[in-house]
Amino acid sequence: MDFQRNDAMLMEILQDRKTITGFLDSIFGFLRRNTDFYHTKLDEADKIGFPKGVRDQILHGAMQRYDPDCLLQALTAQGGGDDGESAPPAVEEVVLESENVSQDEEMNPIESRPPQKGKEQSKFSPSDYKNGDVFETHCWSQSLKDVEVQVLLPKDHQAAKKLNILIQAQHIKVSSKPNPQTIILEGNLSQRIKHNEAVWTIDQNRLIISCDKAKELWWERLFDDDREIDAKKIECERYIDDLPEETQATIEKLRVQQLAADKQQNKIHTSNHEQARTLDRLKAAWDAEGSPFKGQPFDPSVVRIS
Repeated sequence: MDFQRNDAMLMEILQDRKTITGFLDSIFGFLRRNTDFYHTKLDEADKIGFPKGVRDQILHGAMQRYDPDCLLQALTAQGGGDDGESAPPAVEEVVLESENVSQDEEMNPIESRPPQKGKEQSKFSPSDYKNGDVFETHCWSQSLKDVEVQVLLPKDHQAAKKLNILIQAQHIKVSSKPNPQTIILEGNLSQRIKHNEAVWTIDQNRLIISCDKAKELWWERLFDDDREIDAKKIECERYIDDLPEETQATIEKLRVQQLAADKQQNKIHTSNHEQARTLDRLKAAWDAEGSPFKGQPFDPSVVRIS
């Protein structure tokens, strides 16, 4: 079956990126670089891209087609043998009960809560801020290639339609769409990112932003005014084969030098050990019966060792 071959290729990407967010980042990055998925038609004469809003309908339709709790998925299954390609995209937004907000609530601005810098183990797990840092309302993690930011969203702002999300090469801003003066997260990034390839998702009460670094290096902090992380605690998971050839050659040179140094050190330890044993034997024989040195201070320099 075709899906088995596709699953094998996609599984390779998933294993490489390790997370769902990283996997989706690869998929949407591919679509942007190799298709007209992100091109919006300006008029009917435009032969590439989609009319405004159609791209979002396609995404909703694709997601709901495989959602076991979605009516669209059930209708597709009842069709018998239809793989869902012909199923129409979902154009109605599904609103969860937890997102219901009264008009009074929606009109009143939420309290602006600037991030406070303190460890919050109950809100984020260590894997959420691996090689990064954690604060009261957000955390960040990194690999050599990419950065992921997780932001806790206020109760009445846990839907995409309630948020304004601005991602630039060296700036991130998340604010309330109903009340733009309310800032949920904002800061100047300490290093540049490939902002055109950034991907964000909302998972339960969190906004997750994933982006590739402009340069492959370890960041000391997420935002300019953040505290510096402990670089010694960074866990580097990159294999040497993935590094540039020049870097591989440098590492190999250092490895050979280290092996030579270890060998020399081991030789010195072995030599010293043998020398100590010889001195112990000389000391025992110095005062032995019949020794010409008995009763004299021990002086190994007068003894010639062949």
